[in-house]
Amino acid sequence: MQRSIDCLFITPEHPMYNRHPFRPLFSLSAAALVLGGSFGLTQKPLMAQAGLNLNLPGLSAPGNRQSGSTRSETCVAADAPLQLTALMPESNYGQTIDAYPSFFFYLPETDAEAVKFVVYNETTNALFYEGEFSPQGKSGIFSLDIPDNGVQKALELGESYYWYLSIACDIEDPSANIVVGGTVARVAASEAVEEALATATPEQLPGIYASAGLWHDALAASAQLAQDTSDSVAWSALLTAIDLQHLLEIPVLSDKVTLEPEAGPVIDPS
Repeated sequence: MQRSIDCLFITPEHPMYNRHPFRPLFSLSAAALVLGGSFGLTQKPLMAQAGLNLNLPGLSAPGNRQSGSTRSETCVAADAPLQLTALMPESNYGQTIDAYPSFFFYLPETDAEAVKFVVYNETTNALFYEGEFSPQGKSGIFSLDIPDNGVQKALELGESYYWYLSIACDIEDPSANIVVGGTVARVAASEAVEEALATATPEQLPGIYASAGLWHDALAASAQLAQDTSDSVAWSALLTAIDLQHLLEIPVLSDKVTLEPEAGPVIDPS
């Protein structure tokens, strides 16, 4: 069975960029206009300008949000300006109230045939979800969801899940693969959060989620806001708050890929 996930690809230097059927969701130029043309502002003024108070939980998890330097023979150039990056706090830990949360990544240009996304339940170590898609030479920021398709189980309240995204450079040699990973935990929304969400406007959602420490929800809401209104202040502030402001230079395009959940064996990066 095939499963579809939404991905947001960006291809600023791709030959098909100007002919892509989807338009940028938001870009550096839009953010620069909103922020007065300066990304040298400190984190606090940016957060204040966006009306955000990022209150992340004081927890950390094993993993890495950015891949290290690559071997020269791998499928991503060793001198690539940016490496595979998960848009996550440095703690590698994120909370959500969404049963089917979104994950955001920067994908460098690669000649790999597949990128794999795998999720395990941390309590039982059981495989929870797996899938892959073909990057087709695209480079940029993309998002994917654990699919709400009537087949895939939802994240359980109170449970944590370890996930990893792997560029499968060599399916027979896992050491050649390029991997980022972290942990997502589904938590219950507090009464205050539920009350705020009941009457919230799209512009207020990133702030509500950020204040509650719900990273996945805050980032997804800020991306949606930028897509719908071209207001990328919240997106810019959140990435700057976790020291990923260098990714603000990258515009975002919308695309869909088809996930093949059983296209190949699961490769444990460890």
